Amino acid sequence: MSDQNLLLLKKVRWVLKRGLFPAFRGLFLFSFFAGRSLPPLVGKGTTLLYKRMIRLGRWVFIGNYVSINAYSLNGISLGNRVTIREFGIIQCSSSVENPGVGLVVGNNVYIGPRCNIGVGGEIVIGEGTLVGADFTAVAENHLQTDEGISKVEVTRNGISIGKNCWIGHRVIILDGVTLGSNSIVGAGSVVTKSFPPGSKIAGIPARQL
Repeated sequence: MSDQNLLLLKKVRWVLKRGLFPAFRGLFLFSFFAGRSLPPLVGKGTTLLYKRMIRLGRWVFIGNYVSINAYSLNGISLGNRVTIREFGIIQCSSSVENPGVGLVVGNNVYIGPRCNIGVGGEIVIGEGTLVGADFTAVAENHLQTDEGISKVEVTRNGISIGKNCWIGHRVIILDGVTLGSNSIVGAGSVVTKSFPPGSKIAGIPARQL
């Protein structure tokens, strides 16, 4: 087989794996979602629990082996052209008795591979925001009592990420943080407090540059 034919074959395989097969999966699942305008593209091995609590915009892509548990007070809302890459985990609740608030993702948001999003309080990610691989956001914190860390009592202040932010590789954002629009977070940072719009931050804990 010539090099040209090999290249064509690779392109066909890429289209099937990245487009056609995910489109078939999304079409099969389409009727189960709470709100939708077009079928999403859904990768292989992906687990979607409580699909009736997921609202979808147009051209949503959910990569291979993503796990989403949408059980929460307000469910999950994904805007138009949202991408959640491979091996991501979105956990809205760890128990039926104590559901999280919910997750809102704006239009044109990209979330890189292996994200870990823990929705206790509400998490909002503004439109146009780009998130690198291995991103962690945890909108819940265990209370400290006289007897130590409580296993039951938690605080849930929520996390808000503004529009058009760039969040680098392996960033961790903790409960109670509000990150203003057009902010940049350096790779490997741990964000423990809020920052205004246009901030450029990095470090452990993250500080203004």
